[in-house]
Amino acid sequence: MSFDDLSVVVTHYQTPSILEKCLERIMRFLPGAEVIVVDSGSDASLELIRQSFPDVTVFRVRNHSMANTVNEGLKRSTKGFIIQMNADVYIEEATVPVLLNKLRKSKLGMVGPICKNARGEVQNQGFLYRRYFEILRRTPRKSIRVAWLSGACMLLKREALEQVGAMNSSLRFYNEDMEWCWRLQKAGWQCELVNTSVTHLGGSSTPRDARFIVEGYRGGFLLSRWYKPRLYQRLHKQFVLLEASQKRNSSDSVTRAAFQEIFLMFQQGTFETSPFGETLDAN
Repeated sequence: MSFDDLSVVVTHYQTPSILEKCLERIMRFLPGAEVIVVDSGSDASLELIRQSFPDVTVFRVRNHSMANTVNEGLKRSTKGFIIQMNADVYIEEATVPVLLNKLRKSKLGMVGPICKNARGEVQNQGFLYRRYFEILRRTPRKSIRVAWLSGACMLLKREALEQVGAMNSSLRFYNEDMEWCWRLQKAGWQCELVNTSVTHLGGSSTPRDARFIVEGYRGGFLLSRWYKPRLYQRLHKQFVLLEASQKRNSSDSVTRAAFQEIFLMFQQGTFETSPFGETLDAN
């Protein structure tokens, strides 16, 4: 089977050994696919990746945001179907054929697999996703319509991408996958979770830094502002203020710093400015 109508965009940050394993599986299971690695912060080890995988396009971008890294890869992709995935995602032989088969034969705009950890357990992505998993597990259904798909691994049609655009890079880290899915659905496309799996190591390159927590809450409220009614926004704000008022007294220094800033941000309504500077790198 050839995958000459497929582009694979792999985003990478400082995990070359994990990237190597990811690419080995892509090259083995997806012959003919256009493979693009977008790196946002590696050292000379990236040259070894180029040498080991000469058919893979590898280029660097500044570490502005997860969305920007994805978008730079999307710009260079040329095929009718596009996978965007993290370097810490390992596909199985059946993963992409199942996803492609679903997307080709439907009016869906985007599909995604079930993400499992290295132990083979379904990753915790919240209450709503647990309900989706249970429906797929207990019924013969091969897919289920969802509100959003994990940005760890997504497959979309170029037609959908051209209509709604790429990820929103004002969301510097977290929430960009959800916003993309909501924008697709607002334009009339559907997103489905498909009953096939990948291994997602998860968090392999995310530092323990208060700014990432703050950015997650900032982006989450921006989604409410852009897509939800005012009552929902007010409830969202009150819930976060209650949570932050408790957690800003945490004994953990990172948690304490993060929620002190979150409390002030929600109290003052200052959501337009990200806690990050020009890049996501440490100050």
